[in-house]
Amino acid sequence: MRRSSSGARVAEGSGGGGGVPSVSEAALPTYDPLSAAGRREATRTRALARAVHCIPAVLLVCALLLWLSASSHTHLD
Repeated sequence: MRRSSSGARVAEGSGGGGGVPSVSEAALPTYDPLSAAGRREATRTRALARAVHCIPAVLLVCALLLWLSASSHTHLD
């Protein structure tokens, strides 16, 4: 995510520390894709992407079960 040039100038002027981030900027979380949380999120994203391919199989199984239960002609004579 990129800051606009006007936002950067305002932040530099209000910090007053000559390049030292203000308290509000230092409190912002950072995203590191090599951290444990980043690896967990990447693993979860890959698993969800693979799980999408199971949806057609589940739909076919449900349709088959409904068809079998609706078309059974048992005669109780």
